[in-house]
Amino acid sequence: AGYQEMRSLVCAQCHVEYYFKGDGKYLTFPWDKGSTADQIEAYYDSYEFSDWTHAISKAPMLKAQHPDYELFNAGIHSQRGVSCADCHMPYIAECGVKYTSHHVQSPLASISSTCATCHRQSEEILMNNVYERQDKIAGLKNQLENFLVEAHYEAKAAWDAGASEETMKEALRLIRQAQWRWDFIAASHGAAFHAPLEAATVLSN
Repeated sequence: AGYQEMRSLVCAQCHVEYYFKGDGKYLTFPWDKGSTADQIEAYYDSYEFSDWTHAISKAPMLKAQHPDYELFNAGIHSQRGVSCADCHMPYIAECGVKYTSHHVQSPLASISSTCATCHRQSEEILMNNVYERQDKIAGLKNQLENFLVEAHYEAKAAWDAGASEETMKEALRLIRQAQWRWDFIAASHGAAFHAPLEAATVLSN
């Protein structure tokens, strides 16, 4: 791994999707099939793993932790070799010495030392670009959230009406898939900025 990638892997130790595997509860990154939402879901499905059973719909659910690294890797900044620290802990200089800031914060708190080191637009334009992406992804996330609430209660109505487990199997699988995609974005920090195209794709599938 290159220097920039190593700077991000330090953050990825925690800002990542993980689960505790088996009786020994071994900390595991579920990346055997890849690190996208679909690939991680396929990994969990191959083990028939679920974090809990939903009390209303009885769907076997997955709970995303905070898949920040996975989504960051799907975005343009990662593809261009930018590390997490470049934006969240930018370089500063004092007395002729350049070093990484140890104050972790939003890049928007110091645009001149984060975004503006590469981008030449005004701070206002750069900030508006971020907010525009966040608003669009939040809109998709909220729309999916409303659909999910309806789906859980419709599943409950079907159970109450006497539906069999075989009849409900496919509906519960789809609810599980939809909630996993919602949670993959909702549980991440900054998906709307780190990878807006990937976030929109995950929420729309």
